[in-house]
Parts: sequence; C-alpha cells; structure tokens
Amino acid sequence: MADGRCAEITILGSGPAAVATACGLRRIGHEVLLIGLPGNTACEGVSARTLALLRQWGLAAAADSIEGPGERQGSWAGRDLVDASEYVVDRAQFDRSLLTDAASREVTIVSDRVIGYARGGRLWRVRTRHACIDCRVVIDARGRRVRRALRKGPDLVAVCQRFRTRQTTKVLTRIEAFPQGWCWFAESGHGMGWLQAVCSCNEPSLRFGLERHLGSVLAAVPQTAAALSAATPAGTALARAATAALSVQPDEPGVFRTGDALVALDPLSGQGMYEALRSATVTVAAAHSYCSTGEWDSVVRFVRERSCDLWRRRSEMAALFYEQQAVHTPSAFWVRSAEAYAACQDVDQSAATGEPRIERRPVLNGSLIELRRVVVTAQSPRGVWRVDSVDLAELVDFLSATHTMDVEHIAQRFSCSPRAVAHAMQWLRTHGLLRPAAIMAPEMTMA
Repeated sequence: MADGRCAEITILGSGPAAVATACGLRRIGHEVLLIGLPGNTACEGVSARTLALLRQWGLAAAADSIEGPGERQGSWAGRDLVDASEYVVDRAQFDRSLLTDAASREVTIVSDRVIGYARGGRLWRVRTRHACIDCRVVIDARGRRVRRALRKGPDLVAVCQRFRTRQTTKVLTRIEAFPQGWCWFAESGHGMGWLQAVCSCNEPSLRFGLERHLGSVLAAVPQTAAALSAATPAGTALARAATAALSVQPDEPGVFRTGDALVALDPLSGQGMYEALRSATVTVAAAHSYCSTGEWDSVVRFVRERSCDLWRRRSEMAALFYEQQAVHTPSAFWVRSAEAYAACQDVDQSAATGEPRIERRPVLNGSLIELRRVVVTAQSPRGVWRVDSVDLAELVDFLSATHTMDVEHIAQRFSCSPRAVAHAMQWLRTHGLLRPAAIMAPEMTMA
C-alpha cells in the first residue's frame, strides 16, 4: 500500500468492537478501512447473550467459532455455582473469524501495525509501519492499554498459561478464589486448557517468575489443580493487564474510542466482550452523525455520558462481587480491591441530583445522535426520551396544557396505542411527574 491513501473512516484494531463497528458503518453506506494485526492468544468465557449479540451484528463466522455451552463449576463467597453455564472463546481462532466476517461485508482490511495518528490539516493522518492514511474519522478500538484514565479500579494483572489436556468433547469452566486473588480455568473439549490467575500487581510471588507464581496459585486452589493434574503446559506463561479503567474520550473532532479502549472492565465480570459489542452501536451512531452533520459537541457528550454510565454500573457490580468474597475471605487483596471499586464510582453525578426536570440532551435515534428534550431524574441522570415510543417531554407538555388523563384521547393525539400511553404515564407517575400538583407548566419544560 502506498503512502497517501485516503479513507472516510479508519478503525484501529481487529477485535470484536472494531469489527462490529466496521460492519455497522458499512451497512449504512460508509467507506471503512480496518487496520490491525490479530495477536490475541487468550481464551475467554462469554455468555449466551454475547453469542446472540454477535449474531445480531451478522458476525456468523466468529459466533460459529465459539465452543459450548459448557458447565461452569466452582464457587463464590463460599457458595457453589448451581446450574451455571458458559461458552469458551479461543481468541486466536475467533479473531481470524472476525476478519472473515469483516471481509464478507466489504470492509477494507489492512494487516499492519499502527504507529499513531495526528491531525493533518482538515483530516486525520494515521501512520502505520508501512503507510500513511488520511481520513475524516479515526476510531481507536485497540483494546485495553495504559493511557490517560478518568477512573481506575484496583491495579490487577492476569497471569495466563495454555495447557494440553485430555481429548474429550466436554466444554467446562471453573472459577475459584484464594486469599491473594482468583483464577479461571477453561477446557475447550479439543485437548486445550487455559488458566488465568488474577492478583494484585504488587503480589510478592510475581517476583519469582510467572511459572512459579502459577505454581503457588495452584497450591491454593486444589479443585482447579486436580483438573490440571494430567495436563502439560503448552508454551510459556504470560502476563496481561487486568486493571479496569474508564479512559478519557478525546475532545478532538473526528476521534472516537470504543470497546476496551474506552471502558475496560474487570475480567471477573465476564462481560467485556458483551459490552464491547454494545459499545459498537454507540460508535456507529457517533461516527455516522459526525460524518453526516458535522455536529461534534452533542455527539461527544453522548459518548462520554454513556461511557461514564457504563463505568458506574459495572464498577458498582464489581464492588459487590469483591465485597461478597471479602466477607468470606477477609484478606488484604479482597478488602482493598472492594474498597478501590467503591472509591472509583464518583464519576460526575451532578445530573443525578435535584427534582425531575426536562432538558435538551443527546439521544440515540436509530443511527443518529440527536439533541432531544428528555426527562432527567435521579434514577435516570442521562435522561429518558421515550417510553414505548411515546415522547415523554411532549406528553408532559400535553398533560400540562390539557389536564386530561383520558388514555384513549391521548393515544389518538400521539398516534400510538393506549397501552403505550398507559406505560408512559405510569413511568411519569413512578417518577413523581404525574401528581396533579406536579405536572410541569409549559414554561417550566425547558431547563
């Protein structure tokens, strides 16, 4: 590829967030260039809803490469897992299948290593080892990496080792906690096993080498050690960053982050790929909106607010998991990790205070991000635009002007079903906006 190549949108990375974004943008007519070198050799566990989301994106080859479901064994906070299941993803095979899916959607793929990107006049210039590409939009989907972080969880590292196991058709995973951390073991059913042990970056046993560290971990988790008793290591152990982080979305028109590059979750959640795929929906709309309208402020505001909301919800869940285990195993690792997650949730919550109100905020409307009047409450600080297709702000205006509670009449006015109106009115009632004295006057419907 020669220097001076141009593209409308360039995506950096080749993982699920990158490919889903690329396919979504191609679906609505954008020219997309995907730059990356697949090199992920890990194994991951994913849920049934992650598999369903892959198929919704049309990533059939990637979905078909996933093994399972298999039984999920182990215990948490002293309680055995019951009727749990999990799918196993071999990322090397999975990432190759992702590129097959991208090619089938006519995404242009460049196998190269990205050096960096910078503004070059009116466009962005992406530099790789072998070329320069000018583009209007850059989407950084290169995954978890050290960068400016708005919030971080406890500093964690995952030490991983691949194993050769007995040849069976059984897929299974096991999770087990110990005083210094937790481990996850997966068996694919094709003679491959994977062990991942997560601990503090300051764990003393790491000083003596990764293999010896894993030996000390297995000594603390007898059930996992028994599952590996007949297995032999394949290759060398490796260490991977496992710190959860909310990165800073750049305030540079035309640059977006997505997936783990924007919000990296604690691996204990098991929802990293699911949220990466969900983030692609926002990124597609953000890039499409910017390319179509040139609007930046509302688009970047939506991306930021959505990522902060995701971080808050997922860090609350991580704090709960770590607190549960800390009660059962009150070691320094579990107590400090739980405290770290509890302390990192204070992302801007200014919108979560005060009385319910109506403001103009960015919302996702199909494939576009638009400014709309939404109802902001403490429970919904980003605002709620519609309930069952009924525009809540317009409904508040109508109720304030007419003082009617006739669902049939309102349904005719809004060209929707009485059931939808009833749901919307119930939402307003639940949030204190439908009491006779609480219906907003028309002049109060704009914050």
